[in-house]
Amino acid sequence: MEFEKVIRGGTVTTAETSMAADVGIVDGRVAAVGLNLPTAPEEIDATGMLVMPGMIDVHTHFDHMVALVNAKNADDYDSGSRAAAVGGITTIVNFAFQEPGLSLRAAVEHELERAEGRSFVDYGVHQCVTDPTVKGVFEEIPKLADEGFASVKCFTTLSPFQLPDADILKLMEVARDNGILVNCHAEDETLVNHLTQSLLERGLTSVAYLPQARPPVAEEVATYRFATYARVLQAPIYFVHLSSAGALRSVRRVREEGGHIYAETRPVYLYLDDSVYDLPDREGNKYVCLPPIRSKDNQQVLWDGLRNGEIQTYATDHAPWKAAQKLDPSRAFNQIPAGVSNVQTSIGMLFSEGVNKGRMSAQQLVAVSSTNPAKLFGMWPRKGTLSPGADADVVLIDPKREVEVLGRDMLSASDYDVYEGYRGAGWPVMTILRGEVIARDGQIVAPAAGGRMVKRDRFMPI
Repeated sequence: MEFEKVIRGGTVTTAETSMAADVGIVDGRVAAVGLNLPTAPEEIDATGMLVMPGMIDVHTHFDHMVALVNAKNADDYDSGSRAAAVGGITTIVNFAFQEPGLSLRAAVEHELERAEGRSFVDYGVHQCVTDPTVKGVFEEIPKLADEGFASVKCFTTLSPFQLPDADILKLMEVARDNGILVNCHAEDETLVNHLTQSLLERGLTSVAYLPQARPPVAEEVATYRFATYARVLQAPIYFVHLSSAGALRSVRRVREEGGHIYAETRPVYLYLDDSVYDLPDREGNKYVCLPPIRSKDNQQVLWDGLRNGEIQTYATDHAPWKAAQKLDPSRAFNQIPAGVSNVQTSIGMLFSEGVNKGRMSAQQLVAVSSTNPAKLFGMWPRKGTLSPGADADVVLIDPKREVEVLGRDMLSASDYDVYEGYRGAGWPVMTILRGEVIARDGQIVAPAAGGRMVKRDRFMPI
């Protein structure tokens, strides 16, 4: 067989195995994996590197307008996808938020318009139901799934996104009957609102009080309730950005009761702790995310969950802001825009803190960052593996590459980085999308944005 490109001399690492092998590429797809493949016109030397499937981030917020601050967050598809590409991510799935009074189709079409021709990585779109009063909105969900948008998100909190419980139950039934995975942001709105108002009425407005307003028990209670709803209705459910030991206990309990429950965690919960909210000069505002960053005792539980398979995926919830927006002194803790930049650093830090420190294997990193997301969100086996026939989406990781995270090196349009000064070893050094090198050594080398919309199938149970 003749190849157009060969990635030669590396250690091919998938979710199942790790072996010395070359990867042959033809027409943007993996054509062969094996030793001593024939010479190709283009050879990529991967000596000393781990050759992994391109990483898949199924939770991003590029180009998202947030009513709270009446502004978009810092990254659009251009800047966000550049940061993702140099970070080893070859596919993202963004959220199409339904606007009040408008259809889901309008939301999806608007999202695709923003992405087309601007993304350096492939992209998909989650449906996001926020206005169930729109006529025919639930009937739209399976129709859009047929067109490649086979996942849907709901919120149990955060006005104006929150759905009433009755509508979430209806959403679960529609998803169950049509092979669609429900993404759920789980926090108990009644408890959060009560605690928030109590703090504000006492004049306790600084970010130091955010963890008290949104405690782990609010996530634990909501996770159990909505997981139980899903179990009773026999609907699969996927909890985004799981942050606490209590929420994982809820997931574990409902699984034992027969529920089909999946969970995701995100970088900030693994690498940071709630002491960041006590930083002086409102610096803690920069770390606001929802749910908040938790105490250190939750970190080990999440690491254990990634390693033992209780947590299936690792995704960023990338939603960056400018420092001025975060540090606005007029904002109480409940008005600070939530989210941080993470797509450029997420895979390198997971390798450095996870694989290199013995918390997980390289195969487990691939499982939670590529293979499991591909299966759950309808992209397997086209993505998430290096098997023949798959898209030649590849990331080369140098396990000895030493890196210091510096804001000036980040390609996100955010003007600060929450990991500033972090030092680690093991980092993506080359990213290949459908056979073409798009990023090398922290820089975009693709001549233009070549990302394509991924038409996703129904989810695959794992």
